[in-house]
Amino acid sequence: MEYIPPRTTFLNEHLIYDVSQLDEISGKSYLYYIRLTAHVMSPGFERMVLLTDMEKRKTNPILNTCREQCNIPNSVRDDINSGKAKLVLDYSAEGYWDIDWNWVSKIIEIDEDKIIWLTGIYNHKECDVGVNYPYKVTINKTSAKVKYNFLWERIVYGLISGYFEEIEKQLSLIGSLHKRPLMCISYNRRPHLHRIALLSKLLYHNELDNMIWSWGGILGDGGGMGGDFTDYVARQQEIKDFSSSWGKFLHQKYRDSYDTILQSPVHADVTEDISINQAANTNFSHVHNTYYQIITETFFAEPGVFLSEKSYKPFLACQPFVLCGQHHTVDVLRQQGYDVYDKWINHEYDTILDNKDRMSVLMKEVLRLNSLSHEEWTKMLKEMLPTIKKNLKHLIDSGSKKDVLSFDYSEKVENPTMPNLNA
Repeated sequence: MEYIPPRTTFLNEHLIYDVSQLDEISGKSYLYYIRLTAHVMSPGFERMVLLTDMEKRKTNPILNTCREQCNIPNSVRDDINSGKAKLVLDYSAEGYWDIDWNWVSKIIEIDEDKIIWLTGIYNHKECDVGVNYPYKVTINKTSAKVKYNFLWERIVYGLISGYFEEIEKQLSLIGSLHKRPLMCISYNRRPHLHRIALLSKLLYHNELDNMIWSWGGILGDGGGMGGDFTDYVARQQEIKDFSSSWGKFLHQKYRDSYDTILQSPVHADVTEDISINQAANTNFSHVHNTYYQIITETFFAEPGVFLSEKSYKPFLACQPFVLCGQHHTVDVLRQQGYDVYDKWINHEYDTILDNKDRMSVLMKEVLRLNSLSHEEWTKMLKEMLPTIKKNLKHLIDSGSKKDVLSFDYSEKVENPTMPNLNA
């Protein structure tokens, strides 16, 4: 029997996950919740679909497939269209800005103004129409209510209790001026263009041997499931596609390193299985053996600021960081109340709009941090300790935020207790 999460409240309204829960609210107004995934709503972003006029889309078999995946009972649809209810579409696991609202309405057969759309884009109101020319669609061009949901912060918050001993060990190692064998961590499981560019720079400057890093490799669209030859052809085509974009974030001197990374096989520490998404895990053996993290977020050149679990994990791991992400991503963490270690780390790159320049200034700071001696790093981490504890407490306190929906659907999660944060 399919699990139905407990009914709860959201934005001071009854939140319903299943029609069976309507009996609990005695005919009152309500919100009907559906959690979306990139797979379910991907036709909203498929270029071939966006470039197809709406009349042809009506007969597109993708339309019926989407409706099956985003099923709304007829009685609920009637309540929504009559004004008795509203539809909550939770897309906060993703940071896509190119929402084709006509297509969304066509799928669900509900007008935009009756939708509450939860997004993972913090500054969604700043996503302008036309930034993804020629498609001319944006999350901000809608009569739907669009609301940022602190989903990934809540998910990382939920990990704290499971890493109690590892967190205590990390705080103790910092306090004892423990020297670590390597400088930093950089995870790059999925081959986004900015991650390839970052790894190319690190390779060029001979920094990869001094850090823990992962690279998911170019596997091709088959993902290893289409047979050796099919996978080989898909991989070569994807490499070709990436190869033509080398200059988007890089200067000429990095071209050879870029090609080397593109052709490189999967790379990861033996303790890390990067064949699966590690979003719900933190490898504290990596944390205990490095001083800081180079976060590579999901997006870099795209509009808006999307904060995945990657941006919050350093606060869980009690490590400082630099961030390879969208313009002003670090500043959003400041706005959310986190201390981003400005006293010790130069986040000037975060203020730079030009993507190639932002990547260059970021790498300059990475090279500076990696040039520090182990003695300098251990002393600096100990100076950071009050800030590290403050950030951990702020992450713990984030669990009390209201109107945050997370995948566990729980009514209430008690704040984990962490000793010695004020010591």
